[in-house]
Amino acid sequence: MVKAPGGCRWCGQGLGPRRRNWCSQACGAAFWTNHWWTLARQAAKKRDKRSCRRCGWKPAPRPNGGAALILWRRGKRYARLEVNHITPCLGAHGTLSCSHHADNLETLCVPCHRLHTGALK
Repeated sequence: MVKAPGGCRWCGQGLGPRRRNWCSQACGAAFWTNHWWTLARQAAKKRDKRSCRRCGWKPAPRPNGGAALILWRRGKRYARLEVNHITPCLGAHGTLSCSHHADNLETLCVPCHRLHTGALK
């Protein structure tokens, strides 16, 4: 996509009156969702329907309270989902980065994430 100079930073369309960076709220939201780690991680989990892309595992929903909640919290160390960068971002999680684009992210369970990370070494 070729972006016009002085146009929208996401889609390249011309900017309307009183607009500086994006032509619409949707373009601004798409930019931040693809460049800011916190938002990109949430979007990847939602896209993958909160299940592991490799094995299909899905964590149990959070219980309302009581003893079940205590057990659920204890098990969260391993019974949770993580979002993996397919092409490693090498510590750029806290910065605006193109490595957080949706096509570079996948949701994995802890064992699958460990296998993937171990294979990179």
